[in-house]
Amino acid sequence: MSAARATLIYDGSCGFCRRWVERVRRWDRGGRLEMVPYQAADLESRFPGVSRADCVERIHLVDERGAVYRGAAAGREVLWRLPGGALWTLPFRIPGGLRVAERVYVWIAHRWGPLGRRGAPSGASKPAPSA
Repeated sequence: MSAARATLIYDGSCGFCRRWVERVRRWDRGGRLEMVPYQAADLESRFPGVSRADCVERIHLVDERGAVYRGAAAGREVLWRLPGGALWTLPFRIPGGLRVAERVYVWIAHRWGPLGRRGAPSGASKPAPSA
């Protein structure tokens, strides 16, 4: 595919994260997204606006122009690019909607994601050392 794609950066050590990325991959029939775990060796050289340490806390989406979205805003941008996903972005457009979505995102990340007990074995989602 020659067109630029947005890149979803996620925690490849987090079982919860990997399951959701697989769902997004199946939904992305048009191939508009590239999925990259933050543990990729070339992450910071490919995406200078993204720090590995920040990726421990939140998913990131780097759009086709290089803009970086984090947490719930990244989720909104992912949905926007999926077939029929624009409808799922409507709650984000309500005044205060993104702020509420970010709180929900943080709650989920701490409960089921890499920061919680249910997403990955203890210590599995610590950032890789910088080279």
